[in-house]
Amino acid sequence: MTLQQTSGEAAARAAREYLRVSKGKGKTARSITDQHADNLASEAVHGPWTWGEAYTDTGSASKYAKKTREDFERLLTDLRSGAFGEPGTVLVLWEISRLARETGRGVSLIDACEQRGYLIHVTSEGETGRTYDPRNYADRHSLVTGIADAEKEARRLSARTLRGLNSAAREGRPQGQVPFGYVREYEVVDGRPRPVAQVPDPETGPLVKELYERVVGVGGDLPEPMYAIAKDWEARGVVGKNGKTFSPQSLRAMLLRPCNAGLREHNGVLTPETWEGWTPIVSRELFDQAQRLLADPTRRTYTGESIKHVLTMTLKCDVCGGGMVVMTRRKKGTADAVGYQCGPKGHVWIPKEETDRVLIGDLDATDPETGEPAPELGVILAYLSAPHRVSALRQQPSSDADTNAVTAELNHLRAELKELEDAPSPKTARARIQRTADMEEVENEIALLEVRLSTMVTPDPLAEFLPDRGETDLITWWRTADVQRRRAVAALLLAPDVLGQVRVRPSPNKRNAAPVTERLRWVRADEAA
Repeated sequence: MTLQQTSGEAAARAAREYLRVSKGKGKTARSITDQHADNLASEAVHGPWTWGEAYTDTGSASKYAKKTREDFERLLTDLRSGAFGEPGTVLVLWEISRLARETGRGVSLIDACEQRGYLIHVTSEGETGRTYDPRNYADRHSLVTGIADAEKEARRLSARTLRGLNSAAREGRPQGQVPFGYVREYEVVDGRPRPVAQVPDPETGPLVKELYERVVGVGGDLPEPMYAIAKDWEARGVVGKNGKTFSPQSLRAMLLRPCNAGLREHNGVLTPETWEGWTPIVSRELFDQAQRLLADPTRRTYTGESIKHVLTMTLKCDVCGGGMVVMTRRKKGTADAVGYQCGPKGHVWIPKEETDRVLIGDLDATDPETGEPAPELGVILAYLSAPHRVSALRQQPSSDADTNAVTAELNHLRAELKELEDAPSPKTARARIQRTADMEEVENEIALLEVRLSTMVTPDPLAEFLPDRGETDLITWWRTADVQRRRAVAALLLAPDVLGQVRVRPSPNKRNAAPVTERLRWVRADEAA
């Protein structure tokens, strides 16, 4: 049902936008500015609207996204609590896929709108857009179907991407950026240079191997802290491809890259196929030793009797890359202010309480009106609160028999897919459509089996910190865990290869500090070095 504004309605509805843009590898989706312009044009037909504060995110809405969408989480919280606005307030989207490409997440938002009486307007539908009322069964069906279709397309794209990566791996064709420590060999194919192999760089490859050996400790040597290695490399003039020296954090990101052992990952999960034309720098044994060491909660990097705060040294200064420590600012006539400050040179300072609430959460929060418990989940607690988290993290390596059975089924499906690809093209359109559908079904089954196989042989490093098997709620465990173990979990999750490393930007205005969410920059593994 389309809601139209009648000529007799003089009062404007309140409206708030959710604007999201995806970025990646030089490509930028429809810009937030363009979305806003189209939303204003749609208001001319469906309004008048009184515009409130917009919610804005940059990043994918897919289930495979690695970066947390902070404003989406804030939007969902506001919708559920009623802070979004009065009943009848309009949530304005450019298209339904801007909202979510996970059916469960999208339905949660639709449910919140239905319960509070909010409307949802999708600008890109039709010539002027369309306004939905989630309380109407037909409108609700249309919204849920749109999100389900977006999720299907995201999963189909992921399966096709994985198929291309697997094909490249079988043919020995490297893809993506050249990692530090490697060089590529090229051949001219169809008049264009194509990568055909990837081998250790004679100059930088030994440095990567040296890093693993020094961190693990080989030949009777004691393991060395990454801080000492970073200082040594700086003194020796070792720099990355960007010409900058390596920080301890970038060295850690380098240690976590499966490609150094000739391994591959897709959406953060190791795949069973290795690169045929990719010569590893280190052995699988040395790589696994480093992963176990980095996940060890007893390492000095993470623990110690003097540790009192969860995020110290895990938060990084965006100016120098140094760790943040807790500092108290004291000024005459004002209350003391506790915050995180750049440890090495004091470049940045950010309020601790608000930062902890965004990144961790507040399990002791209460509703200011009723006084009832109202826990707030930040990035870390939201991750740990996922119902499947405990069972997934406790996944133990399976037996050889189970692994062999899955591998055999995987090989069978790959052979079946190859037969479909090599078969002569059908003569009729219906037959061609059916063959395409069959190929996509097999590709999806292959993708699921490859993920299953990788989890059978690769336990999650976070499993080292799990509570006893009798407990199933990681939030309950977090409440009672000592600060050392909580800090270890935070350091693992807020790492470039997981949720992303968090760096604190300087405040643009010292008198009126910007909100914490605007000062936090999330850095992924491919940006850290």
